Amino acid sequence: VFLLALSLAFVGKTMSGAYMNSMYTQIEKQFNIPASLVGIINGSFEIGNLLLIAFVSYFGAKLHRPRIIALGCTILSFGCLLISLPHFLFGRYHIESSISQWENFSVMPLCLANQSLFSLPTEEPSTECEKEPRSLLWIFVMVGNIVRGMGETPIMPLGISYLEDFAKAENSPFYLGCLHTATVIGPFLGFLLASFCAELFVDLGSVDAAWWLGILFCALLNLLVGIPFWFLPKSLVKEGEKNQPEEMSETNFIPFLKALFRNTVYMLFICITVLQFSAFNGMISFMPKFLEQQFGKSASDAIFLIGVYNLPVICVGYFFGGLFMKKLKINTYEAANIAFWVSLLDYLLYFAAYWTICDISQVAGLTVSYEGYVL
Repeated sequence: VFLLALSLAFVGKTMSGAYMNSMYTQIEKQFNIPASLVGIINGSFEIGNLLLIAFVSYFGAKLHRPRIIALGCTILSFGCLLISLPHFLFGRYHIESSISQWENFSVMPLCLANQSLFSLPTEEPSTECEKEPRSLLWIFVMVGNIVRGMGETPIMPLGISYLEDFAKAENSPFYLGCLHTATVIGPFLGFLLASFCAELFVDLGSVDAAWWLGILFCALLNLLVGIPFWFLPKSLVKEGEKNQPEEMSETNFIPFLKALFRNTVYMLFICITVLQFSAFNGMISFMPKFLEQQFGKSASDAIFLIGVYNLPVICVGYFFGGLFMKKLKINTYEAANIAFWVSLLDYLLYFAAYWTICDISQVAGLTVSYEGYVL
């Protein structure tokens, strides 16, 4: 029961993360904010995670782990609700008009008599593209992302430690494989939901692409998957044994951290994780916008392509990685070294995107002045 509940929690949290990463382009349009601010909003999730991860992982293991996971799912759901809140506070969608200020006047200056009602810019265009936010409601999205990061914190460390403590050694790889499968299914569903919501235009709400609709669904899903954890026991009898589990020994927090930082394999794993997440999160967050602007893809197509490009490769990597380690009998230290160098290569390959920029098309009024032409 715990494995099923934890797998659903993994689906919920990864689905929420994939959906949010796919919708940052739409959020940028909604609030008219620069891409740099979108990056800060995206990183706010990690801020919420970092605030609690060390304390939850260490002290949470001594408490009722299933209930802490349930509380985390509830907080995660609340964070998703906060993210969607600006839609209900922002007001209705208004179409911006480019019609001249003289359209309602019966008398025009003579210099405009032979020109279109589409007036020329009154100022020279700035060399820098500056955006001013339409409102400060984007702060709700950032705060919601922080809360979402805090809520997601206990799910992985406490859930996996709970499984490891009460599962047989021969069953543990199978259980972890189920969780890895859930982490693939979640993003797949998140990308599908994001692709669907990106096609829902202003008829449904107050901005093109109903970015807020999918996150409401994620909020409901995370709330529901957290319910079973409230009813699970604090500890279980280890598989194959009849005695009650022994209480975990007390260890001081600071010496525990020192021992971890002196572990070479653990530190290599930390470096691998930093490289993987920095490359993957950057790609997931900004690649849809890159595909839209450089290759003319629609928002829904760009999000769908991101899922198609990444998820099959991840599945193949899980399978052949495990097969490779089993056949060649690679130990933990060797596996950590291989993973580090492969992750570093993957990180560096993302810089190839700098050389895949298309030429800018000449668009009247955007890259070419209207001056001298009558529309």
